[in-house]
Amino acid sequence: MTSELDRRGLLRLSAAVATTGLLPAISARADDLAPLPPVEAYAAPPLVDQIAVSPDGKRIAMISQSGDDKVLIHFTIAENKPNYIGIGPAKIRDLFWGDNEHVVITNSRTTIIKEFVGYKQEFFFVRSVNLKTRDVLTLFSKEDGFYDIVVGGAQRIKVDGEYRVAASGYRMGPPNLCLFSFAPDKPRGHLVMEGTNDTQNFVLTPDGFPIAYATFNNISKAWRLYYNTGIPGKTNRFTCIYETVEPLNMPVLEGLGRDGQSVVVYFSKDELKGEYHEIGADGVLQPALEVGDAKSTNLLFHPTTGRLIGYSHSDDWITYTYFDPLMKKLTALLPQVMGQKSRIRFAGFAEDPRQMILYGESATDAGTYYFVDATTGHVSVLARNYTHLPPEWLSEKQPIAYKAADGLDIHGYLTLPPRKVAKSLPLVVLPHGGPEARDYGGFDWQSQVLASRGYAVLQPNFRGSSGYGSAFAEAGYGEWGKKMQTDLSDGVRHLVKLGLVDPKRVAILGASYGGYAALAGATLDPGIYNCAVSIAGVSDARSLIDFEVSNSAGFDSPRVLALKQYLGDAKFYNDISPARQADKAYCPILLVHGTDDTVVPISQSRKMESALKAAGKPVEFVTYKGQDHWETVGSARIDMMKAALAFLEKYNPAG
Repeated sequence: MTSELDRRGLLRLSAAVATTGLLPAISARADDLAPLPPVEAYAAPPLVDQIAVSPDGKRIAMISQSGDDKVLIHFTIAENKPNYIGIGPAKIRDLFWGDNEHVVITNSRTTIIKEFVGYKQEFFFVRSVNLKTRDVLTLFSKEDGFYDIVVGGAQRIKVDGEYRVAASGYRMGPPNLCLFSFAPDKPRGHLVMEGTNDTQNFVLTPDGFPIAYATFNNISKAWRLYYNTGIPGKTNRFTCIYETVEPLNMPVLEGLGRDGQSVVVYFSKDELKGEYHEIGADGVLQPALEVGDAKSTNLLFHPTTGRLIGYSHSDDWITYTYFDPLMKKLTALLPQVMGQKSRIRFAGFAEDPRQMILYGESATDAGTYYFVDATTGHVSVLARNYTHLPPEWLSEKQPIAYKAADGLDIHGYLTLPPRKVAKSLPLVVLPHGGPEARDYGGFDWQSQVLASRGYAVLQPNFRGSSGYGSAFAEAGYGEWGKKMQTDLSDGVRHLVKLGLVDPKRVAILGASYGGYAALAGATLDPGIYNCAVSIAGVSDARSLIDFEVSNSAGFDSPRVLALKQYLGDAKFYNDISPARQADKAYCPILLVHGTDDTVVPISQSRKMESALKAAGKPVEFVTYKGQDHWETVGSARIDMMKAALAFLEKYNPAG
């Protein structure tokens, strides 16, 4: 880490951080309306990348950016005076407080390490930063026989009254997954326990006792759950309490149960499919937790005790259901605290969960973070994500529903351009990645920038998406390039029928699986689109399988089997691969890809470019050195969106 930062960047940041007061009022006068914001106002990363409150509830830390450099900002809530530490062009993935004086930052780097199977991979590193001295310690950097790579994230624990950071990493010989705890200010850690190469993850009690861990053997396909009947702080004595053989849909060890002695396991196979169960030392599964369809559920754990205290559902926006009485009360208070905010979520807690960070947004606010102290009633604004977006240039997403050709109900979102009559509009279809993911009703920078340029934007949650239950997700199995694709064009036809969209002015733009959908739309679903923009998209099913096999060390690894579920029968791979169907491309295609993509390799776009050129089809290809799959590099993201908009304006103009 460095401690230098362009001073102009600090000035820009300080104007938006740790402010108080209400959001600006919206003018009703036409001559007072702000001019169209530049692309950067939407496409630049939000002000807040990560945010956390200290255990004692007195301090805030956040990761922001100045240009492509990340910045660690920290301040005492009462004093409201931000301090800045420049981090440089790091890819930050997580932030939390190690104690009340140290923050713990996880960053990733794209590289090849010979001991790890596969092509270039994204490796994770965890650093402890002393906010007073700015000294930085990297976990595992002083441990003999270990790379300073962390597997599975890190967490804060409290051992004998002292805060520590727990994290796991692989020993290089033999390659066992080892769990350590580190004092935030000490370079050497303490070995808590040593697992095996099959170990998946550990569950710790708040005082650092490893109560359970899970293993999966890639050869036998056996998943095992081990429970610790030893004495905390003295001995570990693990017993296998549950075992099953399952090559793909193995159970998942989630965390501590409600009593602090059991653990919670998610099952996705046979009679237990879609259920969460608590299981204790006796190995007996307790009745299924009543949380609805687990495909739409996330479990919630207490910030101090680590125990299961509730669950959340993500529909248009997140909703909370708590077992814990205090958290029930805090949830009920959210509308009172946040006033007219239409979308609110918890974004972090102190050890006392009554001291919290909230995130809120609405039709006139692209996202603001607040600190709330329910013990005193104090509320303050911490940071606004998009300070250069006037409210009148925001367009609220509208939930929509339509029938697919086979009668399946499809839900999605429509964003209409501001200051335009909703009739015969140009359209951009914006399918999400995944594909087992989904779009939500919250602020989305990409749909907003497209709408601001005059396009209606359709975001369908096509079959195979998450959030609608197991049956809907599984309806996507074997439907890549088939019904998952026509779900998109069925949405176009629905909007045309309503008179909202001009059928002669439709384009498609997507990233990851959405990039595949863009390519498939231009090759496999004829006559719908004027042009297609594929960002980090898949073009060839067979080579993607080969890539996953290499990265996961097996033709029958869970990652490979999961991908094959969606792709369907291998004898049809060529039929659903746009690169193999390039001669059928009927509209211009823009390919965009980063060189550091470890999820969909850039070779997928290169293969598509070669195939299109060989077929004499119009194609443009833009690459970004150092950009990853998640578009972490802000300048590349901005340039990418400018290139996409120029391409859309050329072949599917909004004017």
